[in-house]
Amino acid sequence: MKEIRCPKCNQLLLKADICIGEIKCIRCKEIVKLNVKNDRVSNTTKDSE
Repeated sequence: MKEIRCPKCNQLLLKADICIGEIKCIRCKEIVKLNVKNDRVSNTTKDSE
């Protein structure tokens, strides 16, 4: 399992092996795009509205 954290505030968002999608950080309100496949984690942020 990989721990997925917000790149802005380091809040733990979820733990997953495979996940594709977006999640909103409950602490800083940033939207984090997730792409977790085969032991690869790619986190990017986009400005929240």
